[in-house]
Amino acid sequence: FGEIGNDLMFIFANMYFMIFYTKVLGVSAAMVGTCFLVSRCIDAFTDIGIGRIIDKSKAGKHGKFRTWILRVSGPVALMNFLMYQHSLVNAPMAIRVGAMFVTYILWGSVFYTAINIPYGSLASVMTNDAVQRTELSTWRNLSGIFAMIPLMVLTPKLVFDASGAVSPKGFIIAAVLYSIIALISFRLCYNM
Repeated sequence: FGEIGNDLMFIFANMYFMIFYTKVLGVSAAMVGTCFLVSRCIDAFTDIGIGRIIDKSKAGKHGKFRTWILRVSGPVALMNFLMYQHSLVNAPMAIRVGAMFVTYILWGSVFYTAINIPYGSLASVMTNDAVQRTELSTWRNLSGIFAMIPLMVLTPKLVFDASGAVSPKGFIIAAVLYSIIALISFRLCYNM
């Protein structure tokens, strides 16, 4: 379930973020690319920083990593939703670009990192048995494939209308749908 939650948001952003910002909000592709570049540079620090914070945190009643999944599942799902707000279409370009940078960096460089690192670390603390770790990895990969099905089948029907034009409301529907499913998936991952 953790992989489904991660992949619904991550792959949706990888496939459709640029389309949304260039076709719906009218931001130049160069500026979206700059957002990606800045985010990756920030990731160089947040990946290490959040990893260290999680590493140094005390294990709670439900362990160290599960606690982070519970804490960050809401913020990462909320940021995923906020990245696709077409209500900014008539705002000045500086506002659109600023919103793009803020929401994308908070989503990917902060919250996605803060949920993905502990989720990815779970297998190492769940078992010392190499065979069981391999099985966990296999199920994780299969779950990623399951997450791809709605992304490949449903998303194009939502974000493009019958004529092939981009549907701003379709992006909101997809973002809400994937954010809710991701939140539920993270909670199931935590509970199970």
